[in-house]
Amino acid sequence: MPLIVITCESCGSQYHLDSARLIKPKNKVRCTKCKHVFLVDQPDEDALIYIDVEEGEESFIPETFQQEESAALPPPVSPKKRSTSWRALLFVVPLLLIIGAGIYYSMGSSIFTGATTTKATTPPVKEPTTPTVTIMDSLQAFYLENVQAGQVLVIEGEVLNESSKPVSFVLIEGKLYGPNEKVAQIRRCSSGNSLTRKEISNLKITDIEERMMNREGKNLKNVRIPPAGKVPFVLVFHSLPEINSLSNYSVDVVSSKFD
Repeated sequence: MPLIVITCESCGSQYHLDSARLIKPKNKVRCTKCKHVFLVDQPDEDALIYIDVEEGEESFIPETFQQEESAALPPPVSPKKRSTSWRALLFVVPLLLIIGAGIYYSMGSSIFTGATTTKATTPPVKEPTTPTVTIMDSLQAFYLENVQAGQVLVIEGEVLNESSKPVSFVLIEGKLYGPNEKVAQIRRCSSGNSLTRKEISNLKITDIEERMMNREGKNLKNVRIPPAGKVPFVLVFHSLPEINSLSNYSVDVVSSKFD
C-alpha cells in the first residue's frame, strides 16, 4: 500500500496516510487528535512509501484521517492569545473617574476622612462708616490785595469723592505755619463755594467769609457729590502775620457725610 507522511500544522502530530485517498489536487483532512482541519496536496509518485498491510488492519497509522467532501474552507487562522483592547481602556478609565467624581460631589463629604465638607462663604463686604474725600494735588496759593483788609492769602483747590456713594457737606480746614512749624492761623470753608479774584479784592471780609462757609455750596454743589465727583473750594486768610515769618501751609478735609 502506498503511504505518505503528513504532519498536523496545529498540534504537530504525524501520521501515515493512504495516498489513494488523496484524489484531488487539494484534499481536506482532519487531525483525530486536535480536530484541526487542513489541506494536503496530492503527492508525487516519488514521495510514496509502499508497505504491506494485512487484511483487516487499519490503513492509517497510528490514527485515521476522515476526508470531507464539503466545500473547501478558508485557510486556517492561527489561535491568538486574547488581550484587552487598549481602546476599551481609554474609554472605561475616564468613565470610571467621572462616575467617581460625581459620587464624591453628590455625597458632599470627604472620601478620605469621612468628614462633612461645607462650602466656603465669602463674608459680606462692609461699607465704610465715613466717606472718603481727599484734597486733589491741584492746590495753588497766592496773595491778593483786599480793599478793606489789605493783603490776603488765597488757597484754591478741589476735593474728590472717592467713596462708592454720594456725599454732602464737605468741610475743609486750612492752616498757616510760622517759625518752627507752629500754627499761625486757621481758616475753614465748605466746598462748592468759589470766588473770583475780583470778588476777593473788592468784597468785605465778612461777606467773603459768609460765602466761604455756605454749607450747601454755590448752586448746591456741596450736596450729593457723586462718586469720583470733584468740587472746588477757596480759603481766604486775612490779618496775616509778617509774610517772612510764614513757612508753610496745609489743607485737610475735616468732615463730610453720606446721603
